[in-house]
Amino acid sequence: MTSLLSVTDLSRSPALEEVSFTVERGEVVCVVGPPGNGGATLMDCLVGADEPDAGHIEMLGVTVGPGDRRPPGLAAAPRAETLPDRMKVSEAIRLFSRLYGTRGLSGRFIDLLDLEPLLSKRFGRLTDGQRRRAMIGLALVGNPELVLLDDPTAGLREGSGRRIEQAIDELRTGYGGVCVMLDDLALAERLADRVILLRAGRVLAEGTPSRLVQLLGSTFVMGVPPHLRVDRLRDVRVLPCASATYLYGSRPALEAAIQELSPMSGDRVWSIRPPTLRDAYLTLSAVPEPVALEA
Repeated sequence: MTSLLSVTDLSRSPALEEVSFTVERGEVVCVVGPPGNGGATLMDCLVGADEPDAGHIEMLGVTVGPGDRRPPGLAAAPRAETLPDRMKVSEAIRLFSRLYGTRGLSGRFIDLLDLEPLLSKRFGRLTDGQRRRAMIGLALVGNPELVLLDDPTAGLREGSGRRIEQAIDELRTGYGGVCVMLDDLALAERLADRVILLRAGRVLAEGTPSRLVQLLGSTFVMGVPPHLRVDRLRDVRVLPCASATYLYGSRPALEAAIQELSPMSGDRVWSIRPPTLRDAYLTLSAVPEPVALEA
């Protein structure tokens, strides 16, 4: 079966180096990495706003090159995209419906994205969250098979962000496939069927969120202030970061670490928790070779 999106050895100096991944029908794939790790450049290459130096992109069975039009059935909602300030949301939906030859946006997505109160508003009067929801709605007017979204919830209030999350979850079954560029590892862990972790423009690891977390083994995690001396702890892996030092190990090992650290930390309450996708990313970033997993 042909993938809806196939990216092979895509390079764009200096942001991307030999990035490869696919998006299959019926799945949400999140490409995740902190800002500056290549996600924005990857999105630009996918939508045709930038040209890769090497590699190729296939969308919906069609190989697209520099300057090529993207195939019908693809929809994209880049983060900074908007429409003229004086245009109303309802006018935009009608315009896009005529362009795509459809009956407009389904009532289901109007409800999920809470667009009904926005239909009479002009784009220039929308908040960031309202504009983002409206642009995602417009991307869906054409009933696309493949949807590309660029950090769709970044900087939004919880309500707007949650509605967009619900819409993405709905796309998994109602449409073909979704590729989401994200900075937020916690959101990727909630949304994704499969995650592509980017670091310094390369694929660091690929797999389901649960499989990536399982790479840490049967460990638990505890964060401590970065100034505490933790180099003498037994059976504990230490990962220093800017805001905290993370300790990885079994629960008994971390409980023993608490006893050793307590005299240095006063009455601090320590929290031992299961690992997350963010922990997997931090740990894998310290590994020199990329890790590939089956879904």
